[in-house]
Amino acid sequence: MKGYLAGPARRTLVPLCGLILLLPLLVAWADGWEGLREASRRITSVEARFVQKKTLPMLSRPFVSEGRFFFQAPGSLRWEYDRPVRSVLLMKSGAVKRYLHDPGGWREDAGASLTAMRVVLEEIVNWQQGRFDANPHFQASLSTDPEPRVTLVPREPSWGKMIRRIELTLSREQAGVMKSVRVVEDERSFTELDFSRIRINRSLPASLFENVE
Repeated sequence: MKGYLAGPARRTLVPLCGLILLLPLLVAWADGWEGLREASRRITSVEARFVQKKTLPMLSRPFVSEGRFFFQAPGSLRWEYDRPVRSVLLMKSGAVKRYLHDPGGWREDAGASLTAMRVVLEEIVNWQQGRFDANPHFQASLSTDPEPRVTLVPREPSWGKMIRRIELTLSREQAGVMKSVRVVEDERSFTELDFSRIRINRSLPASLFENVE
């Protein structure tokens, strides 16, 4: 794949930048890679609110979005934007669906990007298990000073032209909680997410991952 970012690779990277932001709430802080894997196995569900800020040179101020998401092991997911534009991404048993809300109500978006999302979600399974160092596209490093952080850097220069690094800051005090995520495209273009009202290991209804309403 080295030096090649046209077609399928580019279509994979675009949803990757968004979907990778779902992962951090599914891991827990531990001392070392094996500890991360062991801690993440104990998390059966996650629900949280998030605030996302997108900074670009063309914007006078960051573009702010808000929403919530739900995860149920082993692979059910609901990622929902409440504002400024409503949309929902559902995943269950390997099937991925996306819905957009307009004045006429909810409509399903069956665009080609869903195929790329399925590819990305296969990699997210590794991350959910704390196996950041097993990801084929990123070199992972783990640091503890001044706070626990996993940094992912693209292995291939062609990917690095679109995304420089991903910084995942974990909570030192509360296992299973990610404080923030920063996806850096370049030093002037980046996305930041802050998480709040996080609850883990609760029983979630199956309908959350099947129905848009």
